[in-house]
Amino acid sequence: MRKMLRNMNLMKKLIVLLILFVVIPILVLDLFVAKKLESITEEQVGNALLQLVRGSHLTLDRESSDFEEKTEKIMISQEIQQFASIPSSSEYERFEIFKALDKYLNNYSTSAVKYSLFFSDTDKLYSFVPNPDLLNNGIFYSTDLNALSWYKEVSQAKGEGVIRVIDKFGYNPNNLKTVAYMRQLNSIYNGESVIGYLVVSGIETPLQLDFSPFDKYADAELMLLNQDNMVLATNTTSFEIGSSVYVPANQVEGVYKLKEADHEFMCVLHTSEFSKTKLLMRVPVQSIIIDHISVQRLVDWIMVIYFFILILASIYFIQSILKPISRLARITNSYHPGRPLAISLHSDSKNEIVLLNNHFIRMTDRLNQTIYDQYELELRHKEIELSILHTQINPHLLYNTLESVYWHTLMEGAAESAEMIKDLSLIMRIGLSKGKLLIPVMEEINHAEAYVRLQLFRYEYAFQVHWDIEEGAKRFVMPKVVLQPIIENAILHGIKNMSQDGELWISVKSADDNVIISVEDNGYRQVDIETMNGILQGKENNRGFGIINVQKRIQLHFGENYGLHYSLREDQGVRAWIELPVVLDENELK
Repeated sequence: MRKMLRNMNLMKKLIVLLILFVVIPILVLDLFVAKKLESITEEQVGNALLQLVRGSHLTLDRESSDFEEKTEKIMISQEIQQFASIPSSSEYERFEIFKALDKYLNNYSTSAVKYSLFFSDTDKLYSFVPNPDLLNNGIFYSTDLNALSWYKEVSQAKGEGVIRVIDKFGYNPNNLKTVAYMRQLNSIYNGESVIGYLVVSGIETPLQLDFSPFDKYADAELMLLNQDNMVLATNTTSFEIGSSVYVPANQVEGVYKLKEADHEFMCVLHTSEFSKTKLLMRVPVQSIIIDHISVQRLVDWIMVIYFFILILASIYFIQSILKPISRLARITNSYHPGRPLAISLHSDSKNEIVLLNNHFIRMTDRLNQTIYDQYELELRHKEIELSILHTQINPHLLYNTLESVYWHTLMEGAAESAEMIKDLSLIMRIGLSKGKLLIPVMEEINHAEAYVRLQLFRYEYAFQVHWDIEEGAKRFVMPKVVLQPIIENAILHGIKNMSQDGELWISVKSADDNVIISVEDNGYRQVDIETMNGILQGKENNRGFGIINVQKRIQLHFGENYGLHYSLREDQGVRAWIELPVVLDENELK
C-alpha cells in the first residue's frame, strides 16, 4: 500500500486519502447508525402497538360477551318461550303471535344492529310472513331451514353463540356481506326441543366503533378475523367484510413483517382465547419510521454540507500548484503551429508540472511534424490529380478510335461486328462519364444494355433478357457501373449453361422515397444466400470482390441504410436488388 502511494502523483494521493479515511468511514458509520436506529424504532413501536391491540381485543371480547348476554336474555324470556309454545288454531291467532314476537324483538334492534328470529314452518301456516329477501330483520318462518347457509353450523353449536359472515337480509342486489351473532334457541321446559334460531346482524358496526383508539394511526389497517382468517370487522376499504387475509400459519400472537408488492407492513397480531377471534393491525413500515427518516434526511444534509466544505478545502489545496501551470499556459498561448518552441525538455521527474511541460513540448513537436506531413501529402495529391487528367486522354483516344472502326466496319457490311464495336465504345464512354461518380439511371441502363448485348452475342443468344424500366425512375442518379457486375454474376453463375432455358429479368422501379433496381435469373444452381449477404456485410473475407465494391460505393454515397441485397426467387434462381434513395440529377433541378 505504501509503495503504491509513493508511485502515485499528488492528485491521486489526495483523492485516495480522502476516499479511504474520510468519505468511506463517514458513509459506513452513517449507514450503520441509520439501520440501528430504524431497527430500534420498529421494535419499540411494535411492542407498544402489541399492548394496544391486546387492550382493544379485550374491549371487542366484551362487546361479543354483551351480545351473548342479550341473546341469552331473549332466549329465556317468557315472551319467546310462551309465544313459541302457544298452539295456534286459526290464522288470526297466528298473525297475533307474529305481531307480538316482532314487537318484542324490535325493542332490541337499533339502526345498525338488527335482531331476527327464524322458525321452522314445514306446514306453511305462516305463509303470510315476508321472507328475508324483503325485510332486513324481524320474524321469519322457513319451510326448509336446511336451505339457509348458516343453519347447519348454528344447529351443530347446540345453543352456543356463533359469529359468522352472511349475506345481508332484505333487498341486496350487490350481495353485500354482514357479520351476525347467531345461536339456537332451546326450550327451557324441554331442553331437547328447539324453538328457533336467533340472528343478530350488523354487529360489525359496534365492533368497528371500538377501533377508535387507533384513529391516530392514519395509515393503520385494523381487522378482526375469525379462526379462518376471514374479516369480521375492519376500518379500511382495502379488505371487505368476508374477504380473507393472509396470516402465517404458525403465527398466533406477536409482531412480524409482511411484504406486499412494493410496500412493507408491520403486522401486530393477537388471538383471543375467549372468542377465538384474531385482531390484526397492519401499519406501513414507512409511516412508523417517518420521524426517523426526517432525522436521517437532516443528517444527510449535514453530510452534504460537510462534503461541500471538504471539496472547497481540497480545491484550495490544489490551487497551490496553479502558479507554475499558468507559466506553461502562457507558453501554450504563444505557440503557433509549425513553429518550434523556444523551451527544451527537462530531465525526467515525477513532478506533475515537469511532466506536463515535457508532454506539451513533445505534443508540439508531433503537431509540427504532422503539419509538414500534411503539406507533403497535399503536394502529392495535386500530382496524382494531374496524373489522372493525363490518363483520361488515353480512354478518350480509344473510344474515338472505336467510333472510327465502327463506321469503317459498317461500311464494309459487317453490321454485327460494327454493333459490338459500338456497344464496347458505349461501355467505355459511360464508364468514363467525364469523371462523374453519379450518373442518371438512364445512362446506367444504357451501359447495362450494351453489356448484355455483348454477352448475348458471346454466348450465341443462349438466354433471354426481359427489361422493365419505369420511365419516371430514369431521371434519378446512381453510382455508375454497379449493374454490370451484378448482371455478370447472374449470367456466369446462373444461366450461362442453361441452353435456351435461361432467362434474365432487369427492372427499375420507384417506391415512396426509394429506387429499387432488381436483377433476377432462373438459374438452377443452389446458392447460399446467407453467405452472399454475409459477404456484403463484411463477414466473409477474400470473396466476392465485385459485389463488395458495388456495396461500398453505394454506401459511401448514400449511407449504410442503402445497398445491395440477395434473396431466392419463389420459383427458381436468385434475385439481387439495389435500394437507393430518390436523388434527382443536377440537370433536372435546373
